[in-house]
Amino acid sequence: MPTVKRDQSIYKVLTPEQWETFQVSHMFTGSPVDLSDGFIHLSCAPQLKATLDKWYADQTEVAVLQIEAAQVSSDLKYEVSRGGAEFPHLFADLPMSSVQHVFLVSPEDGVYTLPDNLTGDLPNN
Repeated sequence: MPTVKRDQSIYKVLTPEQWETFQVSHMFTGSPVDLSDGFIHLSCAPQLKATLDKWYADQTEVAVLQIEAAQVSSDLKYEVSRGGAEFPHLFADLPMSSVQHVFLVSPEDGVYTLPDNLTGDLPNN
């Protein structure tokens, strides 16, 4: 069976309150829907805009966390979800050490525009 190439970076969207709590605790245990479902919902770069528009249109600002997938790979599983696409699901708490970048973004009339420097891959350092 061929190996599926996965993005090196995956994304988690947090409300301002969730982001504040995460900054203090350095460990994200999940949003209410994450806790209910038993895993932390994440998105790949191509899925992110639809996730923002569908679930966060009512927020004035959110924190989009760029996560290094390799840091959480042992607890990461890709499962079919919205529209038949495979979404990354984290079956563990999310440590701050796995977060590489934070983008603060706001919708305009309930629609998000992603930052130009948001990518599915890590920069070459």
